[in-house]
Amino acid sequence: MKKKYREIFREFKPYRLEFILGPAAKLFEAILELFLPILMGKIVDTGFSSDSKGFIVRTALLMFGMAAMGLAAAAVCQYCAARACSGVGARLRDRLLTKVNTLSVAQQERCGVSFLNVAMTSDVNQVSTGVSMFIRLVFRAPFITIGGIVAAIILDAPMSIVIGFGSFLFLVTLLSIIRVTFVRYKIVQKKLDNISGVVNERLAGIRVVRAFSREKHHQDLTDEASADYANETISVSKYSALLRPITILIMNASVVFVLWIGGYRIDGGVITAGMLLTFINYIFSIFDELNKIGNLVVIFSRSFVSAERIESVLELEPEKKEPATGAEAEDHDDKAIVKWKDVSFSYLSGKDDSEEYYALRDVSFELRKGEKLGIIGTTGSGKSTVIALLLRLYEINKGHIYVDGKSIDSIDEKTLRSKMAPVFQTTALFEGTILDNLYLGRKTPLSDEELKARCEVAQAWDFICEKGGPDAKVEPKGKNFSGGQRQRLSIARALCTDAEILLLDDATAALDKDTSARFSAALAEHAKTHNRTVVEISSKISEIADSDWIIVLDNGTVVGQGKHDALLKECEAYARIAASQEMGGVE
Repeated sequence: MKKKYREIFREFKPYRLEFILGPAAKLFEAILELFLPILMGKIVDTGFSSDSKGFIVRTALLMFGMAAMGLAAAAVCQYCAARACSGVGARLRDRLLTKVNTLSVAQQERCGVSFLNVAMTSDVNQVSTGVSMFIRLVFRAPFITIGGIVAAIILDAPMSIVIGFGSFLFLVTLLSIIRVTFVRYKIVQKKLDNISGVVNERLAGIRVVRAFSREKHHQDLTDEASADYANETISVSKYSALLRPITILIMNASVVFVLWIGGYRIDGGVITAGMLLTFINYIFSIFDELNKIGNLVVIFSRSFVSAERIESVLELEPEKKEPATGAEAEDHDDKAIVKWKDVSFSYLSGKDDSEEYYALRDVSFELRKGEKLGIIGTTGSGKSTVIALLLRLYEINKGHIYVDGKSIDSIDEKTLRSKMAPVFQTTALFEGTILDNLYLGRKTPLSDEELKARCEVAQAWDFICEKGGPDAKVEPKGKNFSGGQRQRLSIARALCTDAEILLLDDATAALDKDTSARFSAALAEHAKTHNRTVVEISSKISEIADSDWIIVLDNGTVVGQGKHDALLKECEAYARIAASQEMGGVE
């Protein structure tokens, strides 16, 4: 049986000293605090009754010294709590990010971007807060509560019944609140996931929203998600908020009863005024700490909910297909750098055996080193899926894919991906400099001449110079560049790697016809000079017409393969696309 929160507790180990020293310092402060009411009672009974100023001053100085030592101990505890809190939070975020990077794309999609965002932010913050409260209060609060009750019993057992009954009422209230809030906090975190997803979607599509004048509609949807979260949060907070006033009510009622009973006992000579003052101070201390325990339980309830969510991510094992063995592990065609053999794939897990759900069905082809493969088809035909499977972002359901004669499930992912340089449909630039982005896929710098040459192939060098050169700043998501410029920088980034295979997924979609033509010509020359293999997906036949081999996809199935001229005659789907683009074919 797996130990619960095992992955979370692993991040506590580097802070063993803080987890020991912090509570120990707080415990020392608590011991000192328990003695202060006794000394106060001594001042009333001995100092005031005998009018001994010397005794009062000595006792006051002792109390001051104890308070100063308590302050020093509290400072040590606060330092330990802050160090452990921030350290555990940083380590958990690092672990989560590392874990997410090891998961397959399918696993990331099943978790959801919203869930992962909240896990790395809000959930980690909740666990960090729990760590801080544990160090600061988990020993102090129970110790003062129990110690205060014991001291009260020693002072006067009959009056301590009042404290016992008040504590019982408090515990009943606390348990009732916990029963409600623990479950409700899980719902609150799910509502927060929903808000994160809604806001991310709205921000990503803000241009489309504005273009269609749908701001009001989407604002209403966002408001609805926010109101849903707010209502749930307010609802659970109402229960949590009951704890403080109920504690104060019980505490004040206890004080009233103690004063009432204590008055009779002083008259009877059973206790002194100083003892009554000490007893009342203990009541305040006990119920103040009980209130802290209640708040601690609420905080821990939220922390445990968040810890479960974080643990659910950290416990995920990367999905790996069983490596091919025997004859299937290698392909002995020395000339083929890429070979697909009866490959089928579905994005929907659990639907493996039903062809109805396949994005690709029984796809086979081979590509030799230095050749160019063009892939074309209608929207949703599975073109981009080919790139995703070559990079092993998803595991195939059936068939085999070979790269350099080896099945890709027998090749280390890092090694496999180092052989390929992709340019995706959606461009991704990162904050930094242009050079930082161009060198994302390589460890050693290129010479100035080679860097310029590769950027020229991508038709990017001119605007790079206009921006101030390779050291020019790139803002987050490349928002200081146009769509076409971002796409050309993405192409240049792929060209700046030493990968043998270039994967271009509609890489010229944002480029005008002339720029696309210049890029195609430059790419052909570059691929020939550097002996690079190219897989290019495009919706434009003009981009792939010069390919050594063209695959035509329709609804995940290969409906045609061959060269451009042959496909115009033999493949109806290809001919229709060509005719629509005035590239020959049939109407």
